Amino acid sequence: MVVVTKLSINLKMVNIVVQNERRINRINYGRRCRVVIITWQAIMFFVLLQLTILWKYIKERKKDKKLVKKINNDYNKMLSQKKSSEVRVGKIGENMAPFMKDWPYDPNRFRFLGNPVDGIQFTDDEIIFVEIKTGKSKLTKTQRAIRNLLRKKNVVSFATFRVDAHGCTLKRDSDGNDDDDDS
Repeated sequence: MVVVTKLSINLKMVNIVVQNERRINRINYGRRCRVVIITWQAIMFFVLLQLTILWKYIKERKKDKKLVKKINNDYNKMLSQKKSSEVRVGKIGENMAPFMKDWPYDPNRFRFLGNPVDGIQFTDDEIIFVEIKTGKSKLTKTQRAIRNLLRKKNVVSFATFRVDAHGCTLKRDSDGNDDDDDS
């Protein structure tokens, strides 16, 4: 009987241990479930937070693009106005230059052409092709070609274009003859 009682006590003890183990497992399972749920909630929170930040970033980027476009338009408009002002100042400078105190020649002997060079200055011993520049402006391709051509020898000549009752005639004096009847 003692064996049976010990066995029954042992069985009761095993039963209590198993029940306690089940209870602990249920508690641990509940805790594990809560940890998993909390983990998923945290993950979802951070995903939503990142999506919100991304949405705000995209929205701000659209605003920035609009602002950059507006700034570019304003800049182009101001640049156009500046260039237009520079052209006007250049035209005024071209017309006023021969009458400025620093002009090295007689302004009464300057003749405006306008294009492709601004004018021709006549002196007693030479004829000068003049291009007046203001600011940082540079010679055009045509103006550079004229300058380079004038630097060569025998490229400038004199011609007389006669209009009368018999028609028109052109006489070029490129050989230096003074046999023109206009002398």
